[in-house]
Amino acid sequence: MDKAELRRAVIARRDALDLNVRAAKSADICARLVELSDRLDAAASRTVAVYAAMGSEADPAAFAAAAAKRGWRVAYPCMLSAIDAAACGQRMCMRAVAADDASVAPFIVHPTRAFAATDIDSSRFPIVPAEAFDMIVAPLVAFDQTGARLGYGGGCYDRYLPTLSASCHIIGIAFEEQRVDRVPADAHDLPLPNIISA
Repeated sequence: MDKAELRRAVIARRDALDLNVRAAKSADICARLVELSDRLDAAASRTVAVYAAMGSEADPAAFAAAAAKRGWRVAYPCMLSAIDAAACGQRMCMRAVAADDASVAPFIVHPTRAFAATDIDSSRFPIVPAEAFDMIVAPLVAFDQTGARLGYGGGCYDRYLPTLSASCHIIGIAFEEQRVDRVPADAHDLPLPNIISA
């Protein structure tokens, strides 16, 4: 099965999960993320990146809320306009969002829309440099026992993850129903060192 076929099949399987089952699994994943983050180096403050769940994705919102409550800086992906992407070599950046601003951050409300730098209030939603992250929680469509990750096909995380510091904890989250025997991988596809599934 090629990537496109596998992507369609796994998304259909994920979509078929009952809403209550997805919510319970997301809650379990978030609790495990909190446990994991509590075991990491006890820095005075931490910077974490999460994502705004779309459709039937595992939802890290409860983890983001717990991180903000602990005083950590929480950032979300912001897709870049073609001009900005060409200028920096990335298709997305990460912007810090205060907990009470999450409902009005345009890149959270519209996670797949590309924004020009001038579209976003950078004083309210500053770009967080990749090397500043202590942890990043990445979405995925499918995964296998080797940590191979199948994304949505845009390559955003494949380009972004190598820019993180070596000490950053990279964690993919998914439902167990997204596990497959083997994810077809190309040379540029990076396996994830950690995947939490429920």
